[in-house]
Amino acid sequence: MSTGLPLRLLCHDNGSFSVIDPVAHHVASFDILSYTWGKEVDPYSCGLGGVTWDIKINPKKLEDIKRLMVAANIKYLWADCVCINQTDESEKSAEIPKMFEYYRNAERCHLLMDMEEAWIPQEIVDDLKFLDHVLYHMQGTALASEAVGLTERVINLLTRWANTDWRFGISASSVRSAAIDMGVINCYSTCIERVTSLFDNDYFTRVWTFQEMILGKNITMWGVNPESIFYIGQLHTWMDLAIECADKAAKLYDWIEKGRFFNTAGVNAILRVIGEDILSLVSLRTQVKGINSARTDIINGGSYWWRENYKGISNIFSAISLRPRKCRDSADIFRGLLGIFSGLFTKDEVETELSGKDITSISFNFFKKLSAETGLAWTKLGVASKARESGWNWIPLVESDNQVVSTDCFAGVLNLGRLKKEGRAKALAMTGLIGTPRKFMKIRLSQGKGDFQFTFKGCNCGKKIKTGHISRELIPTYDQPRDVVKDETGRTLVQCATILGAIMDPGCDDLVEYRKKLLEKLQPMWETTDPSAKPVGWEDRSVSGTAWEHPNAIGFRVHNFSMNYRMVSMKRCGSRLANGSTASITCHVSVNCGCTIVAPFALIFEAITAVQGSSLGDTAAEADRDDRIVLQDGLGLVQIGDVGKAFDLVAFSGNIQAHKLYAASCRKKKENKEIVHEVPLPSGRALVREDFTHAAMDIMKDYGYVRTGGSGNLLLSRKHRLDPYKVVGVCIDEYIEHKNGDQPVKIG
Repeated sequence: MSTGLPLRLLCHDNGSFSVIDPVAHHVASFDILSYTWGKEVDPYSCGLGGVTWDIKINPKKLEDIKRLMVAANIKYLWADCVCINQTDESEKSAEIPKMFEYYRNAERCHLLMDMEEAWIPQEIVDDLKFLDHVLYHMQGTALASEAVGLTERVINLLTRWANTDWRFGISASSVRSAAIDMGVINCYSTCIERVTSLFDNDYFTRVWTFQEMILGKNITMWGVNPESIFYIGQLHTWMDLAIECADKAAKLYDWIEKGRFFNTAGVNAILRVIGEDILSLVSLRTQVKGINSARTDIINGGSYWWRENYKGISNIFSAISLRPRKCRDSADIFRGLLGIFSGLFTKDEVETELSGKDITSISFNFFKKLSAETGLAWTKLGVASKARESGWNWIPLVESDNQVVSTDCFAGVLNLGRLKKEGRAKALAMTGLIGTPRKFMKIRLSQGKGDFQFTFKGCNCGKKIKTGHISRELIPTYDQPRDVVKDETGRTLVQCATILGAIMDPGCDDLVEYRKKLLEKLQPMWETTDPSAKPVGWEDRSVSGTAWEHPNAIGFRVHNFSMNYRMVSMKRCGSRLANGSTASITCHVSVNCGCTIVAPFALIFEAITAVQGSSLGDTAAEADRDDRIVLQDGLGLVQIGDVGKAFDLVAFSGNIQAHKLYAASCRKKKENKEIVHEVPLPSGRALVREDFTHAAMDIMKDYGYVRTGGSGNLLLSRKHRLDPYKVVGVCIDEYIEHKNGDQPVKIG
C-alpha cells in the first residue's frame, strides 16, 4: 500500500544535508521543489550522504537548493536532481507517473527561480490600487494637482513616481510635452515591467514546471542570485497581478483617450505603447486563466480528473502550447504531463511506449492511450501524414525530424468524437462536398535564419504592359534586396500585407480591412527613431496619401509588382505563430499564375487565417465561461518536422485559373482602366500535403469536413462509400458547399 511518501527526500538537519529514506525516518510531512536545472554539467559526485550515483546538475544550483532549505526552514524536501537516480532509466520510468501523488501530498511547493532583483508582489498590488484610485479621481483632468478628491499625500506620491527611474517606452520629455501626468505613466509602466519580466523568466519556458505549477499546493515563490535568496510571494498573487495589469492598462488607455477631444502626435504615441502593452497583457492573462482553470479542474476532480473532463483536457493542451515550452529530452514533452494525466501510463508502459528518441512513435502512443482511456478520439489540427495500416489514422503525429521539439506540438489538439472499435472515431461531419479539390497554390517550408525578409515577384514582371493603342512598356523587376530601417518599417509592412491580401484572398471585399486584420494578428514590433513613426492606427496612417491607401480603387494590379525587403529593425512579432519552433521557418509560396512569395512562417500563415470566411478563429485563444481556453490561431497547421516539405492549397469551387486570367488583364489593359475578376474565384479552400492527389479515376471519392468551432475544420476523404473517412487536410474556408448536412461518420 502506498504511503504517499517519495522514494527519497533531501534532509536538512543542523546545517548538514543528506538524502534519506522517508519511511525509515518516519517522515510525517515534506515540502517539494519546482525549479529549472539550467545547463547540465559533466557527471560528478555531489558528496551528499544517500546519493551513490553521479549527478549532472550544476553544483551552484544544488547550493541554491540548500540555501532555500535554510531560508525557508525546510527539513525535508523533494528535489528531483538528488531524489531520483537520473542515471537509472528504470527508476525514472517508475517515478515519473508518481508526480501527481508527490505534489499533492507535499505540504508546500517552493518555486525557485533565478532573479537579479527582488520584487515584492504586495508592493505591486498596492501600487496598482494606487493607480486605480488616481485614475478614478482624475477623470477629465490631465494633472493630479487639478483633480478633485486627491489628497496631498497622493499628489506627493505621484511626484515621487515622476522622479523615479523612468520605465515607459517613450522618453519622459515626450510624455511631459504631451501634458499627461508623468507619475501616473511611470507608476503604471514600472508595475507592468515587473510583472511581465517575472513571467518572462526562464522558469515559465519549461515543460516540467508547467506540470508542477498546476499540481503544487500552497506555492511559495523564491528568487535567487549569487548574493542572496529572497521570498517573492505566492504564485496566486502573481497570477492575479497578471490579470490586474491588463485591467489597469485598459483603464489608463481609456482615461487618456476619453480626456481629450483631439489627440496630439505625442498623445497618440503614448496610446500606441499602452495599446501594445494591452495586447501582451491580454495574452498573459489568457495563459494565467488557463493555468488557474486547470488547477481548479484537477483539485476538484482528483487524480483521475481527466477520465471525464474533456473540456479540461483541451484546456491543458491549449495552456501548455500557448507559450512554447521546451525540455532537454524530446520524450519529456509527453512524459512531463504524466503527473497531470495521473494513471494514464504504468511504469512498464513508460519504459516501452514513452522512451527513446522516436518522437513520432511516442506521440502516437500518448494520444492512442489517452483516447482509449477516455473513450474520446483526441486528434490535432494539422495536415495529415501518410496513413498507417494499423488504423488510428486520425491521431496526430509529431514529426520532429530530429529537431528540438517544443509544446507547439500540442497546438490545436481537439476532441474529434467518440472512440469506436478498431481505432475508429465517430464524429458529426458535413459530407458530399460539391466539386473536386484542385491545386492552385504551393507552400514549401525551409529552415531560415529568423530574420524578417519579404520577397515578392509578380508573374508579369519582365513582361510588357499596354500603355497606348499599340505601345507597350516593360514591367520592371525589383529583385535586389533593400534594407528597410526603423521608421520605414510600418509603411513597408502595410505594403506587404496588401500584396498578401491580393494573392491569398483575391475575392476579399476590402483589401484595407484584410491587411489591418492581418497586421493586428501579426502584432509586429520594430525600432523607431521618433514616436510619430508608429502612431495609433499606423496600419492606415503610414500609407495615407499614397497609392497604397485605397488599393481597391480601380483594381489592384498585384501581378505587376515586385519587391525584396529586409526589415532589419524588426524586433519581434506578438503573434503566437512567430514563437517557438516556427520562429525561424521561411515559407516559399508559388501560385499557379507564376507569382512567388518568400516570407516568414508567421506572416504567411497569419495571411491564410485572415482570409474572408476562414474556419480559424479571429482570436488566438477562446475562453469558455470557466476560463478554459481553446487555441484558434492555426499554429498546429504545420510543425517543425515539416521543414523541407510542401503543402498545397486546393479549391473545391471556382476557377483555379482566376489568378492567371486576372494577371493577363493587369498587363493587357491600360493602367487607368478598371480591371475586375471575370471568373469565379477559388473557393471551398483547404490545405493538404503535396502528395495529396485527386485523379480522374477518383470519381467515387467522397469528401467532407468536421466542424471544430473555430479551431480549423478538418477535411475528410474516403475512396468508396463503405470505407471509413480519413483526415486529409484542414479547411481554410469555414463553409464548403455540400450535399449532406451534419451526420455521423466513421473516421479510420
